[in-house]
Amino acid sequence: MNSPWRVAVISSVLLGLTVGLPYYAIPYFYDYWETGYGWSRAAIMLGLPLGTLVTLALGPLYVRRLSPRHSITGGSVLVAASLAGFGLMPPNILAYYALWILYMAGWTFAGPLAHQILLTHLFAEKRGSALAVAYFGISFLGALSVAALARPLTQAFGYQTALLLLGALIALAVPLSHWGLPATEPDHSPSSAPAPFPRNRTFWLLLVGTTISIAGVGGISQHLKLILLEANYSSQARLDAVFGFTVLLMLLTGSIGRFLFAWSVDRFPKRPVLTIAFGLMAGSMPLLLVLDWSPDKVPYVFALIFGLGMSVDSLLLPILAAEHFGSRSLPRVLGVIVPVNVVGQTWFPSLLTLLWSATGSYTVPLLATFGFILTGRFLLAAIPQPETVPRPSAAETPVPASR
Repeated sequence: MNSPWRVAVISSVLLGLTVGLPYYAIPYFYDYWETGYGWSRAAIMLGLPLGTLVTLALGPLYVRRLSPRHSITGGSVLVAASLAGFGLMPPNILAYYALWILYMAGWTFAGPLAHQILLTHLFAEKRGSALAVAYFGISFLGALSVAALARPLTQAFGYQTALLLLGALIALAVPLSHWGLPATEPDHSPSSAPAPFPRNRTFWLLLVGTTISIAGVGGISQHLKLILLEANYSSQARLDAVFGFTVLLMLLTGSIGRFLFAWSVDRFPKRPVLTIAFGLMAGSMPLLLVLDWSPDKVPYVFALIFGLGMSVDSLLLPILAAEHFGSRSLPRVLGVIVPVNVVGQTWFPSLLTLLWSATGSYTVPLLATFGFILTGRFLLAAIPQPETVPRPSAAETPVPASR
């Protein structure tokens, strides 16, 4: 049976393999590249935003025109190849950047956009719960990516072989997406032509608000190990262990929080729910400035609080966009906003690196992240209440093909 909920579970596994695992595992290797290859921190942090910039047009131009199955299968091949490439690459910064471009191309096709379009069409109701199921995979495999995968594989085989093995694991997404997702195709018939593209105040507030919010989360995710490194942990082994367990706690807490917030937004007014989540994220920031108070406890307290708050970020865009624009405009709206979100998520960490270089510490970068998270919340609070959007008809809602 290829029911909508079965598709949501498969999406969860696929998102875990192609998004959660590589996104949270790759920063584990930043300090290894810094010491092993002699590259500067700024050069290393430039890889992700550079890959985003080169592949930016792929999202709005192509992803929404492909069937989710084809998009996700092809993208999974590219993500797996990029991780294996990181393990095989020579100490050449241009090869490093080329692999980031390959990774971001794969992420664009196999990442959240294709899954959001698929699931928001399949679920006219309980979208929050369906997306929470799908995004659980990101948190779960992201949580295991360092503590259970990257760190023990590096200890056993070295960091280059560890990257090769991670690429092989991600390759499991290729057969799963090909045979597990419904064989639906984009409908380009005149009767299903998308509604006019919205360029109203709500669209711009949603675009900027979600981008700024996700940028703050991305800044923490990409810099967390380097923040811990600055806190003078005594050895590489201890640094790796603390970072791995911090990520584990942060993302497992995020998994619980995602279901909690999804349940809440399906039943209660969304604004108070969002305010609580953003308050948790912003309120956890000061803990990263006082890691020396208790190096064995503070990172984990931060992980619990920040993880609970960050769990709402992946629910924000698809739920608010579906609520305000309806299913006919949704692919076009997501096809523009998601790539812009990714720009914020990937370029903001590079900005934090420049602030770190200019100031010599992470105090100013963390204050900037705090400001970004609060600004995003204020912008989203300014979005007017939605007008009633008619439920999609059977002709507008794709039905998974039975297998």
